[in-house]
Order: sequence, then C-alpha cells, then structure tokens
Amino acid sequence: MHRVTEAAREIPRDDDNPPSWARWETVRPTQGAVGYVQVLAKSESFRALGTEEKRVFLRDEAVKVVHGPSDYFHVIDHHHWARAWFDMGLPEAPIDVVEDLSGLADEDFLRTMSERGRFHTFNEHGHRIPLSELPKTIGELPDDVYQSLAAFVRTAGVFENPGEFNAKFAWADFFRQHVALRKYTIDGFALMLAEAFACSQRPEATKLPGFIYNRGNRDHDKTIQN
Repeated sequence: MHRVTEAAREIPRDDDNPPSWARWETVRPTQGAVGYVQVLAKSESFRALGTEEKRVFLRDEAVKVVHGPSDYFHVIDHHHWARAWFDMGLPEAPIDVVEDLSGLADEDFLRTMSERGRFHTFNEHGHRIPLSELPKTIGELPDDVYQSLAAFVRTAGVFENPGEFNAKFAWADFFRQHVALRKYTIDGFALMLAEAFACSQRPEATKLPGFIYNRGNRDHDKTIQN
C-alpha cells in the first residue's frame, strides 16, 4: 500500500487553481527506468520549498500525461518528479492532461502513442524490451544510474533537449558505453560523474543530440554580464 507521509499531508491544495489529481495506481510510465540519484535530488529540492511554494510547484510542474483507455494516465514528461512525489508519500499524483485519447480502443491507443514516439521501451540496462514489459506503476520503475549521469551533465550545460526530443536517453547510452559501473555509493557515483564529464569532451560526443558548442564562451559572456 502506498504510504502517505506527514510531509505530504502538510501540502495544501489550491481549490481556486488546482492541478488534476489521479490515483497512483492509474498513472502508467511510458519508459522503462529512471535515474534514481536524479529522483533523490528532486526530492531534496522539493522538500526545501516552503508550503506555499510547494503548492505552486505542484500546480505548475504537474506530471504531463495522456489520458488513455480504461482511465489510465500515461506519463509523457516528468517521470522523475512522479517517482519523487510517489516516494515522498503524496496521496495522489498531480497531473496535467495534455491529450485525451481515452476514446480509442486499446490497440489503436498503443499504435497512436508508438507512432508519436511516446514510448521509450528500454530497461535499466539499456536493452530494448517489449511494450508489454514496461513497468505498470511509477513505484515499479527501476534505477538506471546512467540516466542520472546524463541528467547532471545536462544540468551543467553540456547539452540540451532539441525541441521535444529527450536527448538524455542518447547521452545515457553513450555514457553506458564509456563509463564503468561502480559501487552504488556517493564516492562511486562521483567517480562515474567525473568520467562522464570527461567523456563529454570527446569528439564523438559532439555528434550527440543537443550538444552545446562554445560552452566556454557562453560561460565567459555570463560572467561579464554578471
């Protein structure tokens, strides 16, 4: 059973301008894993907000979903926030329904979502899996540490998402090929992250989606402006 924490009970709902809310068991992932270090980082940043700030954040950054058949809500953005809020014990998921495809038959829905590139059918090891093997709930999403590496490298300004394309998956796969998996400790992750930054300087990294050229010049310009 999903546990509701005291911290979650302290977050007030905005009756005048609320997000929609969905039971966690109706929220379906569309990808096979998340980076759990990134989830933990998001959890800590959310806990640091004041009560009113949390309410506004939940409204503005609600999990983006497509409403599908049988009243399931399929996540198309913010999987990591969804897992963070689930683990923190929010009683329900704050959602933003960006499209309603609930009137489609199951087969037509899956075909439409696939044609639009809504599913990322790879597991925590980067291996392709059948659509039927995607986790059925947010709480079942396994950890892919290479997604966390990609997320932190992106935060540092190495790459960005071009348009609606999530470049993080391509970068995670790149790091999976070049960064050795280490023990799941702070030191182990720090070493992996250092190696990931070093890899991002390789010539082949410039061919990855979203790579930002002339980062040094950008940083220099920001320094002058500040």
